[in-house]
Amino acid sequence: MADLERLTDDHSREPVPVEEAVSGWRVAMVIIGFAITLPLMITGSQVGLAMGLRNALTAFAVGGLVLTVIGSATAVVATSARLSTYKILEFAFGRWGAKIVSGVLALTLFGWYGVTAELFGRALSGAAADIYGFDFPVILGTVVGSILMVAVTVFGFKALDRLSLLAVPLLVLFLAAVVVRSLGSDAALTAGNGDMDLGVAISVVVGTYIVGAVLVPDLCRYARSRADGVFAIVLSLGVGLPCILAAAAVPSLATQEADLVRIMLSLCLGIPALCVIAFATWTSNANNLYSMSLGLAAVFEHVGKWKLTVAAGVAGTLVAIAGVTDVFIPFLLTLGIAIPPVAGIYLADYFIVKGSRAYFDPADPLERAVNPAAFAAWLAATMVGAITARGWLSVTLIPACDSFLASVVLYYVAPRFLRFGSARKRSEQHSRECLLPGRE
Repeated sequence: MADLERLTDDHSREPVPVEEAVSGWRVAMVIIGFAITLPLMITGSQVGLAMGLRNALTAFAVGGLVLTVIGSATAVVATSARLSTYKILEFAFGRWGAKIVSGVLALTLFGWYGVTAELFGRALSGAAADIYGFDFPVILGTVVGSILMVAVTVFGFKALDRLSLLAVPLLVLFLAAVVVRSLGSDAALTAGNGDMDLGVAISVVVGTYIVGAVLVPDLCRYARSRADGVFAIVLSLGVGLPCILAAAAVPSLATQEADLVRIMLSLCLGIPALCVIAFATWTSNANNLYSMSLGLAAVFEHVGKWKLTVAAGVAGTLVAIAGVTDVFIPFLLTLGIAIPPVAGIYLADYFIVKGSRAYFDPADPLERAVNPAAFAAWLAATMVGAITARGWLSVTLIPACDSFLASVVLYYVAPRFLRFGSARKRSEQHSRECLLPGRE
């Protein structure tokens, strides 16, 4: 049992040793594997159908640029600390405050794990029926897919690295085949239906993967250097993500169909369609489970990470089988508004408030259990995100970016406001003491 604990711990609670670091190219492959998801490809299809190819490519490029800027900053923090996102949060939110934030992030990822596991079962069942006329039970597909996801994730980054080296080239090859088949149609270059303007499209692109940009330290802590970490983000989010979205938009415009799997079936690409379903969902949901297990490991410090991974996977599978994941989606989208400010706060803490020099010095203990300034900024920035999401106010036209920028500003201001409030209370108390009888 001790050997299993050592084999599966994945440095969830301490810095990754330098000797275990890998190149930026390897980290990028893992991130791209996580980014090739059915929901992301649906986003590419919907934006393409709404805007046409030329405008959609602009939205994909700008959205990828926004995610690259945020992801590069979080990658710098990750390669400096070599800690998971949840351990980094301790420096900004405090030791116990970080547990609260980690719990919220883990809950969000848990919900999306269940939703994606059920989506895998449905997609696999539908593809089996369309290709082979075989009635494959949705529940069986959900369970089998979840077993594969847990089996890989329990061994941490190294296993995810191996999976990505296998899955990503195959996924890229299959998507390229679909694009090549679709380019023969003039419809692939037609204009969209005009249902979406550029600002909304960029917001949709950023919102689809903003959580991944926030949780970049979970993966970039394995990069050899800051340059490797930033390279991994530029390659995966700056280049890879827009290409994935474009690969979904082109065939959708050619067929006027938003479901990429059905498009592949209509192009007589049955086996590739099954592989895209299997690998895309396998790699992306493994990411959900991996980051979730790291968050749980930060909360439950005395429980083995592999036990938390298995428990979370089983619980998520049961939720998916119960068929209640649709109920969770509005709740999960609401929680998603609260996630971008988390990155804004720990980035502001690292780059602006405290400075990056010796920020993660292990000889410097955490100052407090809870940092009130961080929580004040988090709650206020989340409210900003909710307001901009409803369209009542906007600065960048992207709610996730508005809440992110608000968190940076608010976290910079909050400590000064709180100190002013504390100093005022001390002054008032001193004045009252001076007015007591017997005092001059």
